[in-house]
Amino acid sequence: MESSSPLITLCSLAQKALDQATSHLGQTRKSHNQAQEQLSMLLNYQNEYRQKLNTTMAAGIAANTWQNYQQFITTLEVAIDQHRKQLLQWNQRLDAAVNQWQEKQQRLNAYQTLQSRASEKQRQHENRMDQKQTDEFAQRGTHRKKH
Repeated sequence: MESSSPLITLCSLAQKALDQATSHLGQTRKSHNQAQEQLSMLLNYQNEYRQKLNTTMAAGIAANTWQNYQQFITTLEVAIDQHRKQLLQWNQRLDAAVNQWQEKQQRLNAYQTLQSRASEKQRQHENRMDQKQTDEFAQRGTHRKKH
């Protein structure tokens, strides 16, 4: 089993790398989801605020109040644009984390396949050696009975 010892080590290292990639992917997904939720909240708030402005305007509104609404909506639009850009960055980070995770998973699968093949080859070799010993014992037994 000495020949497969490096494969066991490689599998162990690949598993650790996969675990780290999985953790990173989870954290990235969590941050991505939070950014998505924040953007949704801002968009909902913007819609509510515009509806409130429309209702207020229908009843009549003072010029300074209207300016305050407009300033706030402009500030809100800037925040929404910033969150959209941030979400795009999180989308890219999430894609990269998924790709990294897939690469680590593939590497682990490859090492496990090699280890499995090496173990099977070793098992077959041991079975042949056992069969050879059994045949030799049987042959010696038969040879002793003849003499």
